Amino acid sequence: MSRGTARALAAAGTVAVAALVNVATGVLTQHWTAAWGAAAGVLVLLGGGLQAWLTVSERGPAGAQRSAGNRVGGSIRQTMRGSGEQSVTDSEAGGDLVQEQGPPS
Repeated sequence: MSRGTARALAAAGTVAVAALVNVATGVLTQHWTAAWGAAAGVLVLLGGGLQAWLTVSERGPAGAQRSAGNRVGGSIRQTMRGSGEQSVTDSEAGGDLVQEQGPPS
């Protein structure tokens, strides 16, 4: 299952959970029982968990690019899309050292 499909299913799940919370709350206010109170609590926690997952899953993993021990007569270029760390160590370049970092593609 693709990441987009999983996110769409989770978003649909939060809508369904919100509807169930609405029903459970309505029944709870008219006919108070511990079971309906527990059901409402579980549904709220489930909906909150799905929303938290949607928020956290949006962030991609931070990448890392490391380059070491390069000896070049020209330039060294390092390009990275998204968040992460770039490093060049113990290298010699006859030209420029260029590091670019941009938004995810």
